[in-house]
Amino acid sequence: MNRISFLTRRYFYIPLIMASLFSGCQENEGELGEAAKASFKVTPVTGKTNTYLLESTSENAFRYQWDIGAGQGLRAGKAIDTAYFLKKGTYEVKLYAHGSGGYDVATQQVTVANDDLSPILNNEIFKKLTAHPWKLDPNSTAPIIVGTEGNPAQYFQGGALADCQKDDVYTFAFVNNDFKASYNANGATFNAGNISPNYSCSTDRSYNNVSFTFSTTVAGAGLATITLPENPPSKFIGVTDVSSNNYRIISISDTEMVLRSGKANETVHQFRFIAQ
Repeated sequence: MNRISFLTRRYFYIPLIMASLFSGCQENEGELGEAAKASFKVTPVTGKTNTYLLESTSENAFRYQWDIGAGQGLRAGKAIDTAYFLKKGTYEVKLYAHGSGGYDVATQQVTVANDDLSPILNNEIFKKLTAHPWKLDPNSTAPIIVGTEGNPAQYFQGGALADCQKDDVYTFAFVNNDFKASYNANGATFNAGNISPNYSCSTDRSYNNVSFTFSTTVAGAGLATITLPENPPSKFIGVTDVSSNNYRIISISDTEMVLRSGKANETVHQFRFIAQ
């Protein structure tokens, strides 16, 4: 074979090889199949609070991801799955259905009528809080201190309670499907620096069955949070001049509780309570 013949054959085969490769790619693309077409049904689960059955009715799907719209984001799931919602509200539930040729997304709204209170009612901290009334510890040398988050006694290191503070009683309860706080001053309330006459026992400022929220989500130190309505609050726990309506349970047992008012960036009042 002479050189010219060899070169002719060599360059003749190259287009054939390229054509063969091209043909193979097109054939593989055709084998991917059809894209999924997403759809699903939502049905409340009988006997389970705020729980819903999610059933994919998608076509050409073999893999599923769910986003129930409650802040957890997208997660891998199954064709038949469940969704649980702690809080009432309207949620955008999304199904990402994946097929061999691509994925599709379906969305439905789910409206939850009521909060699920069982996680709170079964919470050990909440059980201790509501087990009995509380009063400021009259035997403590520092039943009330005032300061900052890093040093709760920075501004006031404590001292004996006034007589009218020793019989103050605070009660936390779950009444008529709501959380209620009550304060019994037993005749007189100690006015702090924000109410005249300052730092003295004066008019009874008792309140009864004021709604509050309880949460185990805490910004700063603490185990749980009690939040009274209004900010600044017209109602209070411990003293009248707290910085905000936010109270954090720093520690709690069957007989003692340490409560801190004020958020982490505010002046804090810290109280030592004992069970009545």
